[in-house]
Amino acid sequence: MARTSQRAFLLCAALFWAGRVWALPRYGPLEISGNASAQQLFRSPDVETWGLVQQRNTFKLRVDYNLLERGRLADLLEIPGIERAKLFLLYRGVYDSVYDLTPGFEQNDIYGLPIGLRLSDLPARTRQGLRFENRLREAYLDLKLRHLPLSFRLGRQQIVWGETDNFRMLDRVNPLDLSWHLQQETWDELRIPLWIIKGLWDIDRVGPLNNAFVEFYWNPGDWYPAKKAFLPRPWSAPIVNPLTDSRSPPDGGRGLFQILSRFYQRPITKLYRGTRLFQQGDYVRDPGDNSQVGVRFSAVTGSETPILPEGLQFTLNYFYQRWPGDDGTNAASFRAVLDPREARAAVLRGEAPLEFIAPYVHAVGLSANYAEEEYTQTVYRVETIYEFGVPFLDASKSFSLTSPFAILANDVYGVSKRDMWKGMIGFDRPTWIRPLNRKATFLILGQFFWHYLLDNPDIACRDPQERPPCARSGQGKGFRGQFSTSGVATTGSPGQLAYIDKVRDWELLLTLTATTFYKGGKIVPFVVYLLDPVNSYNQEVMLLLDYFITNHAILSFSQRFFINTTDHPVFESWGVGGLNRGRTETGIKFTLQF
Repeated sequence: MARTSQRAFLLCAALFWAGRVWALPRYGPLEISGNASAQQLFRSPDVETWGLVQQRNTFKLRVDYNLLERGRLADLLEIPGIERAKLFLLYRGVYDSVYDLTPGFEQNDIYGLPIGLRLSDLPARTRQGLRFENRLREAYLDLKLRHLPLSFRLGRQQIVWGETDNFRMLDRVNPLDLSWHLQQETWDELRIPLWIIKGLWDIDRVGPLNNAFVEFYWNPGDWYPAKKAFLPRPWSAPIVNPLTDSRSPPDGGRGLFQILSRFYQRPITKLYRGTRLFQQGDYVRDPGDNSQVGVRFSAVTGSETPILPEGLQFTLNYFYQRWPGDDGTNAASFRAVLDPREARAAVLRGEAPLEFIAPYVHAVGLSANYAEEEYTQTVYRVETIYEFGVPFLDASKSFSLTSPFAILANDVYGVSKRDMWKGMIGFDRPTWIRPLNRKATFLILGQFFWHYLLDNPDIACRDPQERPPCARSGQGKGFRGQFSTSGVATTGSPGQLAYIDKVRDWELLLTLTATTFYKGGKIVPFVVYLLDPVNSYNQEVMLLLDYFITNHAILSFSQRFFINTTDHPVFESWGVGGLNRGRTETGIKFTLQF
């Protein structure tokens, strides 16, 4: 560990001193930039325990190349029909030495039980695949047509729509890599870039509306669900893999595959029809079976716009895409194969009668922001979306207790679809707080999020005389969240420590952020507070500080506190204090920009 740390430190120190004189100049149409960073994270599940959970070294290289200017290639060859063309490339290489060091301490799952696994328990081949990333993240071509108000972006890219910070709503084109650091870093780092054709038609003026344009995209088959991981990975869902949990007792492991293999006396090693959990559903990754599309209209109201104030910037949005499972909705990611013939045929093929799903969902949304200068000097923001047919696990759709699949009756269910309404109201305001800073204002940002599930059925047990969590008879009615269990996933025995992760009608979240700068911008602090008032008032507090040693060298400190008001499991879905119980962390990061 010491030798690895010394190598990382010496590399950063060398880059830092070089950075005092090293800056890549622009060469004609070519510009190269990037950064190198080293981030160390230490986790403190309690005041007496700490451990290294990340030692990630990242190198990014960005290339901007103007292929065409004023319709001419290299100022020599005339290209008809195209005004401008620009190539953009972004490479990211990562080495996280924590998977070589394999430190660790005893971790608990979301139920409060020790998992008995450390990083060193991961197979060496698995750790080798996790420690490195070598990827061209973005590679696209921007084209502006000469005689039409139309431009295109073609290639591997990220698309960012919406007004929210830290939590997703209209920013839903690219799925998230939640194994990187959950949602605790910027979306630019966490989004999974996709191969997309994006276009923008610049309308300019429509009646009383100004700066109007229509933007549209087509992802022709290159789509993945959100990437998720399991314990003992440091940044994962707070459970061990429910399919391949090899811990014992009980005999031979408590994962679904092990349980079914013992029960049916044959090896069960995969999901129905070869689907893979959080990786691949029952579809082909081609344009005919896996395309995603979206369109939005954006404009700014003018002085003659009726009802609405002048200067209101708004967008109208439509999406048709597969359900990614990364916006804090407690939705289903799998379904039981309840048809007896299909279930028996699956078992004979060595498949569990369980299928990973990513169904198509229609969604329409709106966003707007307005700067009110006269009375409050505040920018107000709103974002809302209505989704049609979100999938949820439905306890009324289960295997019969007298069928050959009764062993799955209390943990595996079919799916019902419901509509959801989601929204955010926020504000940004520069505010003087002179006792804390006499020379610069604080930027105060607040957001209030909601999710509302329409026609949500009540929860009930199979036995009317029993009350939830239905440890004896099992749940017979109502939707069931992703962390529900009959006890097999927790203790290995049905009925012991059974939980129902309730799918609520309403989910709410409040965020408040404050930032300013000192020493002419050399010191930039952030304070972020998050509160979930629905799920036992779990909270998160983030203290962040960036120190600009030079314009190219930045030293960053971070402290995250995850706070709970109860000792019981908190099954929240936003990724705040409930899912991150025991993951309070301290971080230090050095970045060199060039």
